[in-house]
Amino acid sequence: MDTTTAPILLGVGGGLLFISLTLLIARIWSRVRPVVRLHVDDWTILAATILAIANYMLLAAAVLYGLGRRQRFVSFADRRTALKLIFTGQVVWYWSVTLVKLSVGFLLLRIKHTRRWKFFLYTLLTLLVLAAIVQTCFQFLQCRPFSIYWDPRVFRQVKCFDRDVINGNIIAFSTFQIVTDIIYSFIPITFIRKLNLPRREKVFMCVLMALGVFASCAALFRTLTLQTYYTSPDIFRMNVTIALWAIVEQQFALIAATMPTLKSFLEKSLVRIGLFFYDKNTETQVRDRLVQFGLLGEEETLRDVERGTSKLESPTPKKVRDEFGDSMMSSTSDKDVEKMLERSAF
Repeated sequence: MDTTTAPILLGVGGGLLFISLTLLIARIWSRVRPVVRLHVDDWTILAATILAIANYMLLAAAVLYGLGRRQRFVSFADRRTALKLIFTGQVVWYWSVTLVKLSVGFLLLRIKHTRRWKFFLYTLLTLLVLAAIVQTCFQFLQCRPFSIYWDPRVFRQVKCFDRDVINGNIIAFSTFQIVTDIIYSFIPITFIRKLNLPRREKVFMCVLMALGVFASCAALFRTLTLQTYYTSPDIFRMNVTIALWAIVEQQFALIAATMPTLKSFLEKSLVRIGLFFYDKNTETQVRDRLVQFGLLGEEETLRDVERGTSKLESPTPKKVRDEFGDSMMSSTSDKDVEKMLERSAF
């Protein structure tokens, strides 16, 4: 029967892409208002998202040429086109995932400035770039000519690495990606727990940073699926499963890299929404509701969150920059400054 499994690929991938793109727009919007404050981590996550969109479009085009259908129902010309699009999409995917991890690394570099911290992160960033370069080269060199991936007519003249070498490369690259996801998910906990914040906010921030674990799980499933690729009776069906896990890994990495940066933006947005539905006489009611949800501390007021200033008045307010040097805040004491810096860490 001529059926297709492509809808689940396009549906899940499109839904996750919409979420990650929405979060990215919110992140960029929060950075450019009232003045543009885009940093290296913002530009790299933007580039990663652009590549993710390109990867999804390549897969969607491959679906038009038969990806997801049983290959015996797909013409030879359509097979060649679909497999060529999948091959190109894999290279795009490597660099999209790498740029996501580079963005997280650049963000962490702006949080702490100790020598050991910088040395560790710069080493990790270098390894990420080298891994992407090696994987890209391996994609073109594991079989020569590499057109064998979409043109079986060159089968007699093709030369490939041993199966063990190819599988070893797949496992090594996937393992490295999983390890970096785990590192990025749990290392921030070491300094978040030291911040002078309410416990619920610490837990919330740790959960946001740990979203990368979901990307690790998807990477694991993708690796296990790849091991059965060469023994699959229908590579068009098998490619859908592999591509699905690859997109899930990619999109969860994008979401995990963006969510922690939106904590302050989401708080302000929730306050503005509350003020839209309540008049000024019920501001206390809005504040109390947000406190119940754990989004505001007991000592905060709506004016504190909306304007980023202290409610206390001082004849000589101090002007300070936040942890990233992004904005100016007014404070009445060093203690207040310290609290605000800690609250704006992400």
